[in-house]
Amino acid sequence: MISTLLLAISFVPSSGSSDLLDHAFAQWKATPEMRIEDAYKWLFHATLGGEHAVQDVNSPRNWMDSEWASLELSEQDEPEVVKLTPDGSVLRVNLRPYKDRGGNKEMLLWAFVFSAERFKANKSVFRNAWNNLGDRLSVASQGHVTRKEWQRLDEETHALGYPAIHHSRQYEQKYKPAYRVVLGEIWSAGI
Repeated sequence: MISTLLLAISFVPSSGSSDLLDHAFAQWKATPEMRIEDAYKWLFHATLGGEHAVQDVNSPRNWMDSEWASLELSEQDEPEVVKLTPDGSVLRVNLRPYKDRGGNKEMLLWAFVFSAERFKANKSVFRNAWNNLGDRLSVASQGHVTRKEWQRLDEETHALGYPAIHHSRQYEQKYKPAYRVVLGEIWSAGI
């Protein structure tokens, strides 16, 4: 029933970049080790989804199987779900707390792949949010997320067409991110 209902879902991001940044800045306060790479990745996922991680049929499954097998128990304060957009239309599902509560790996894999396939990515939406972040950082930094670092990363990524990137080393060490990006509609359907 869920798969029949969801076949018609086609997602196009609707949040304006100002609302998205207001939401992101509030969320980023909980992650003081966040760097500009992590802010970029947040905005990338919020505006472009997880499509970049689904290159072929086997990659998402192999990645999930490997990561799932190596997961440690979640930290007490690690949320299972994080809203990447203010309206919750794009979510980050953290694997550790999801697994700890008995979440179904296959269902999450399906939700991730299905979300990636249904997301109507538009790079200009990301670029708009990214440039607006640069403008905001001209006024005030957000912890380690600074205008100077924004300029450095913008120079690196602009030349490559703003590709998907990895989290910063500091973020990786502190938070050990393990998650999948899914559409809120799919998650609320009972994954």
